[in-house]
Amino acid sequence: MGIVRRNSIWLSIIQYLGILLGYVNTVILFPNILDSDQFGLTRILLSVTIVISQFSQLGTPSMIVKYFPYLHRKVLYYGFLICAGGLTLVLSLIWIFKPEITSWYIENSSLFVEYFYLLVPFSIAMVFYNLFDAYLKALFKNVLSASLPFIFLRILWMILILLYAKGEFDFETFIIAYTVSYALIALITLIYIGILGELPTELTIAPGDRTFLKEIRKFNSFNVLSGLSAHMINKVDGLMLGSLESLSSVSIYAIAAAMASVIRVPASSIARTAPSLIAHAFKDNDHRTISELYRKSSINQLILSSGVFLLITLNYSLLLYYIPEEYADSFLIFIMLGLAQVIDTGVGINGYIMVNSKYYKVDAILSVLLLVITVGLNFVFIPLYGTLGAAMATTMAILAYNIARFSFLKIKMDLNPFTGKTMEIVLIMIAAGIICYFLPLPENLWVASILKSSLFLILTAPVIYWKRYSPELSELVDLILDRFRR
Repeated sequence: MGIVRRNSIWLSIIQYLGILLGYVNTVILFPNILDSDQFGLTRILLSVTIVISQFSQLGTPSMIVKYFPYLHRKVLYYGFLICAGGLTLVLSLIWIFKPEITSWYIENSSLFVEYFYLLVPFSIAMVFYNLFDAYLKALFKNVLSASLPFIFLRILWMILILLYAKGEFDFETFIIAYTVSYALIALITLIYIGILGELPTELTIAPGDRTFLKEIRKFNSFNVLSGLSAHMINKVDGLMLGSLESLSSVSIYAIAAAMASVIRVPASSIARTAPSLIAHAFKDNDHRTISELYRKSSINQLILSSGVFLLITLNYSLLLYYIPEEYADSFLIFIMLGLAQVIDTGVGINGYIMVNSKYYKVDAILSVLLLVITVGLNFVFIPLYGTLGAAMATTMAILAYNIARFSFLKIKMDLNPFTGKTMEIVLIMIAAGIICYFLPLPENLWVASILKSSLFLILTAPVIYWKRYSPELSELVDLILDRFRR
């Protein structure tokens, strides 16, 4: 876990800085400067682009991580060819069926239809950024590429929205710059790979690679379904709200979703390193390493994600203090989405294990089935409960998804991420959260938030440290305390 912990610390720092910037953009600047429909447009453009990119890249990010130990630099060349072909196919189909697609949104989200064409440059940029970022993950050189969307891009978006607020340009110029700016981080990532000297030099298909290419075709055909479904489960709620409700509903939902995304930071940091280690472990048939990574990722992510979830819950009113009143009614949405994130991260890296194992076909089948269930649940719950219904559907789907993955890995590979510590941590977090939430406190929002947060940390952090639930976290605290004493 040494390389995972080291990279995870840096990546967590980057992502928390990005969260601060994202909070300023998503919760303060965008809702106060843009109309609710305009703000909703930025969210739905991003969501649709993510879905398009998942179709277009045809499973190449996971393929690069899985096959890099065998093909090394040439895997980037093959990934580039696959992405170029996928983009050509998918964007052509989207443009052919544009009238049918836009008809779903013309009534409730006409602004999205007006700027539909921006999906093309946005999707191309995102696909190639994802490709280059996956390659850097395989090289264990992904700190810079992680900082680009979390820090650089959000600073750029902040500058754009402030210039728009000052009247330097109109909304059309802003939204074009907003989407095209993704191409800049893709270009920077490619230049960085060149500086590292890791660009492929052999741009032909070697005879010895043909066996791997057959495996890659089979792997990608299933992995594209798995990756697409996993992303769609988290994005279909916003897309269906835009169609069944309005862009205003999308913007309200986006506030809660942005808050819930903070919970994933520790898991996202681990996920940028762990899949490459798992791929190497499967190559070496090292079941012990896989089991250890699975168990440690679960306990670490459970502690951190549940702690972040409860801290945001205790301070939600303060975090939304500066946004317009129309966005304030999102607390229950956040609770549902936050629980979904705790569940998804608390079970550990089950998805990465399945994708890198010989059972990747099963993961694809489970993903597709759960996507169908998610869409069905959204069709039922959105008309009944609106934005809260979308959050309920997402939470139920993610819970079912992880139960299925956990059960399969336990039966087929005898892998179990949970120990007796798991339930103890859950009980400690629940008890501390209830005490702090219902504690009588001063009416001043700032004072109350400081007291609640401090009490929560006092009730949880020392117990987790002293009982060594996570040796990695306890060792990190020891290191910090030792340096502080010096």
